[in-house]
Amino acid sequence: MVTSMQWPVIPGQTPIHLPTDEGPVLVQVAEIAGSPMLLICSQQAVKIPIVRFHSACVFGESLRAVDCDCGVQLVAALHAIVREGGIITYAWEEGRGLGIEAKLRAIALQQEAGIDTAQAFARLGHPPEPRNFENHVAVLRLILPGGPVRLASSNPKKVKALKSAGFEIVERVTLQVPDTPERIAYLAEKESALGHLRQ
Repeated sequence: MVTSMQWPVIPGQTPIHLPTDEGPVLVQVAEIAGSPMLLICSQQAVKIPIVRFHSACVFGESLRAVDCDCGVQLVAALHAIVREGGIITYAWEEGRGLGIEAKLRAIALQQEAGIDTAQAFARLGHPPEPRNFENHVAVLRLILPGGPVRLASSNPKKVKALKSAGFEIVERVTLQVPDTPERIAYLAEKESALGHLRQ
């Protein structure tokens, strides 16, 4: 239940009130390790917020690719924090942090060789999940020093990052997203190749 509590303000920032299709949110920006990140929060704070670590994805968010879950996960996360209270940390980490060019090379290799994303990353000399999410933890700490959270993710590295930073995960929130045959196959790949928890 959203209360009248207020989130702290990042020093030097003035949060903006942003209307979205899912409802109004507050947005601040922080620079972590030389890179800007967005902090997107519900209008009011809650004692046990939903937390979502999110990385930019032009294909899923802007081009609405049907084999990607990034865009629909972001929409579902916005919906969840507006209604139940919470925080989304948003980083420009295209291609799991490797950049758009590496992502395009991996997709081309997937299509040519008929392999999955993890296999394509491996052939290109990259780990399947290069991110450690410490930047997300750092920006989260700016307004939430610690305490219990509800994690909206199936990524075990996000679980590890939060627990290593001393956050207690009291619940794993499953975001409700529309399925496509391509997206179902991609999520199954994440479970087998990356160890993602079953939705």
